[in-house]
Amino acid sequence: MRTKASPKQLILGLMLAAKGKPVKAAHMVLAGQLFGVSENHVRVALTRLTGEGFLRSVSRGVYALGAKAVPTGDDVKDWTSRLTAPANWTGRFLAAYTAHLGRKDRQQVQLRERALALYGFREFHPGLYVRPDNLQWGIDGVETRLHDKGLDPEATLFLMLPRDARQVQTIQKLWDVKKLERFYKTHADKMNQWLGSYGKMPLERAAKEAYLLGSEGIYQVRHDPLLPAEWLDTTLRRAFFNCVQQFDHAGHVIWHTLQQRILKDETPLY
Repeated sequence: MRTKASPKQLILGLMLAAKGKPVKAAHMVLAGQLFGVSENHVRVALTRLTGEGFLRSVSRGVYALGAKAVPTGDDVKDWTSRLTAPANWTGRFLAAYTAHLGRKDRQQVQLRERALALYGFREFHPGLYVRPDNLQWGIDGVETRLHDKGLDPEATLFLMLPRDARQVQTIQKLWDVKKLERFYKTHADKMNQWLGSYGKMPLERAAKEAYLLGSEGIYQVRHDPLLPAEWLDTTLRRAFFNCVQQFDHAGHVIWHTLQQRILKDETPLY
């Protein structure tokens, strides 16, 4: 678990946690104090992030995500949609063909590969990425999400029928299923242990740990490949997803309580 963050990382993390809502500078200063970041460093970071387009000022001392951070913000805001995204597997695969696309623009290549990875695609052959066709969004919904995250409009998305069981097994090996199952169990256990003990912690410590663990959990949900039930123990995944939801709710309550106690402010942080 991360214990340190730069002022910029901390501010952007809090802004993303706000799920698109404006956040007061005073709230970010309070968060900075918990992580050993001075008020001056927080305010300097706010000015720089605003100048770089990651934040925008909506009123005096109140900020919202700027144009550069909106795509990531939309992704974080929509993370709960992934909890119910897996559906019955059709036995087919979704495939994205990108071999004909250029690679000179490194920034675009990174966006392309990040978008595909975010939705569980793995490279099966050079320029051919695949994932099981088991998402309730369907091929059109997945394509829209991929384009929103930066996949080139010229990329070709199609349904692929495997040749035989051997090819299915070959494709399945693109994901380390056992490692994923161990992760679900380990992280769910860690979060459940925290949920059972945070009531005895000082409020400031609970707020700090809720931010760190909660951010880590949501990040993992956002990057989960959402594999079908035929490939892994979905009970473990469901338990992990449920735990992240509980953790997210507890974190909201803790931070709101902290704001009321220290800032005398009823405005929710997120």
